[in-house]
Amino acid sequence: MSRSQIMGAFVSLALIAGLVIVWQVTGEEESNDNPIEILTDTVGRQTLRDELTLNGELRRDELSTINSPFDGRVSQVGIADGEEIAAGDVILSLDGRPAVAANGEFSFYRTLDVGSDGPDVLQLERILFEAGYDPGNIDRLYTEATRAALRNWQVDYGYGGATPEPEETIIISLQPSNGYQVGDKDTQAILIGPSVPGPGNAPAASGSGAGVIPFQDDSITAIGVQITEATITEGDTLSVVLTANPTPVVDTQIQLAFGGDATGGDLDDVADPDIDVDYLDDPLEDSPIVWPQGADTFTLTLATFADTVDEDDETWTISITPEQPIGGGINYDPAPLNTLTVTIEDATPDEVPTFELTIESGDDEIDEGEAATYTITADRELGREVEVRYSLTGTATEGDDYDDQDTDPSFVFPAGADEITVTIATVQDTTIEPTESLTMTLQTSDDPTDEYLLGSAISGIVRIQDEDEPELTIVGSEVRVAEGGAVAVTIRADEAPSSDISVDYQVGGTATMGTDYSVLTGTVTFPAGARQVDLLVQTLDDDVIFVPSDMIIADWPARVGTVFVDEGETVQLGKELLTLTEPDFTITLFANPTDRSEIALGQVVTVELEAGDQEVEGRIVELDDAAIINDNGGERYEGVVEVTGELAAVDGATVRIEVVLDERIDAMVVPRAAVFQDATGNPSVRVIDAETLEQRVVAIETGIQEGSFTEVLSGLDGSEIIVVDVTGG
Repeated sequence: MSRSQIMGAFVSLALIAGLVIVWQVTGEEESNDNPIEILTDTVGRQTLRDELTLNGELRRDELSTINSPFDGRVSQVGIADGEEIAAGDVILSLDGRPAVAANGEFSFYRTLDVGSDGPDVLQLERILFEAGYDPGNIDRLYTEATRAALRNWQVDYGYGGATPEPEETIIISLQPSNGYQVGDKDTQAILIGPSVPGPGNAPAASGSGAGVIPFQDDSITAIGVQITEATITEGDTLSVVLTANPTPVVDTQIQLAFGGDATGGDLDDVADPDIDVDYLDDPLEDSPIVWPQGADTFTLTLATFADTVDEDDETWTISITPEQPIGGGINYDPAPLNTLTVTIEDATPDEVPTFELTIESGDDEIDEGEAATYTITADRELGREVEVRYSLTGTATEGDDYDDQDTDPSFVFPAGADEITVTIATVQDTTIEPTESLTMTLQTSDDPTDEYLLGSAISGIVRIQDEDEPELTIVGSEVRVAEGGAVAVTIRADEAPSSDISVDYQVGGTATMGTDYSVLTGTVTFPAGARQVDLLVQTLDDDVIFVPSDMIIADWPARVGTVFVDEGETVQLGKELLTLTEPDFTITLFANPTDRSEIALGQVVTVELEAGDQEVEGRIVELDDAAIINDNGGERYEGVVEVTGELAAVDGATVRIEVVLDERIDAMVVPRAAVFQDATGNPSVRVIDAETLEQRVVAIETGIQEGSFTEVLSGLDGSEIIVVDVTGG
């Protein structure tokens, strides 16, 4: 077609796909029935990938084989080929006993019971502890605590007892004695049942009011203070009595904290008379107290120091702090009454008066309802009446324990006398309370007409004793506990005793002390100020044993490869039960020598599983350098692909692996059909001028190809219209 023909032609344009244009050209001498059609396209931009397709396979590597730990019958199989097993899952049952997956270092090889000693006991206790069952000290010795934890574990997994015994009873009865009365409800019955009665029938505690501790080998010791308030004069020593309930089973370190508005200091400060020091900053010398095993009280002796500072009374608090466990469990908790507040009274004389008075109490101890008597003396007979001010302090409470006083109480010292007696009426009540103190302290005068000096002894203390006795009863009438469990029998007082009392009880029933339950002493201490105390009865369990098949040791989680046994089958020691494989698939790729030369570590791949139309992204992480020679002499290289997602498939499933050899982002592309080789063999394209319709050949440099597009590295600027095809004419 000549240029004049092209210029005289008419052009019709039709958009057929994106920017692809069909040009119809008709010349003067050509028939309209057969026009020339020129198919064109613009230069585009897109991402191209050069990919290589390889075959692959999903595999799970075999880890180990699990063999039968003894002869027996397979009563249940709870797993199947390919199933994933985690620690704590039941794998199967041998002779009716579940075999549970557990992490450990070696397989169990013997039956374990109380008294067993060895590394297998240590492994068992670690497994139980990690599963949430406390075996006490984690060591090589199998103790009652170990058995208690194992019992709880076996109950949860539905084990049957080894040699179940009939139900037995323990009867606890309160006995009358000095210091308390026994109420109508004075007996508690404890029924001991089998610890693991059978699959699906874990024992349940019943009864009302008793503190039942199901399947617990011991209770946490509660450390408290015997009294919560005390008063001393600076310079005196203080005896602090601490209580434990129940008594610690081992020597226990108890942490104390000291506070209040009293002033602490060191020994150098104490030696300086100008420094106000009420107690040592560190009275325990950086060490917690060590509470002896089995002791129910502990007495601390703490010193206060007198100074020359005229100051108000101050408070010093001594508190039980919670234990901070390191490694093992907690050995104690603070009791509800865990802080003693001590009032330290100032011993320094006040302002200088005109004459001197001293004071002494009459009877140091009186009963409730009697008068507290204080004797005040002067150093000379008075020439006139003098009004003397005083205050009342101590643990006794105004209105409850003694008569109400004026806001600023005082008495009149008569003229001509050198001694006077002042009485304060106390209150008789029915409340049981500790011995309380009522301290009268002379105060300086604020009236210039009644001036007087205060001597060195300006305070007198009367202690008010309570004569009421508490009535004790046992809470609840009957409670059940599984063999090996513990029961707290609660003894309650209608009023808290004012001092520690020793409560006697009698033990009877069909159960045997020392065989069916731990030895009981027959007495329990009821602490002063407490409303109830718990007597812990620990039963002993000889119905729980551990056999090697109870736990299957491996590195869990793992996936079952093949199960070799069926329900009802009899197996012998060492018989293969199942194999374990890695829980996750390994994706193995296969490459021939040519393909192996194209791939490398780190290349991005797409793994496609035709079954289920699944696709995940990944990378090549392993590649063999040596070929595998098959039976026909062919060479094959293998590698491993690591993916970011999961494929739902079976072991041995085939996959297609698309390896990205090269990738160009935003590459300049032209249709692959538009590229041809010119006379010199170089790749070229035809470019058409949109205005003149003239065509010209442009040599280009090509890159990668994907599908119907070819990358153009050079030769075009991207604005050209490319001739794809010419037909007709």
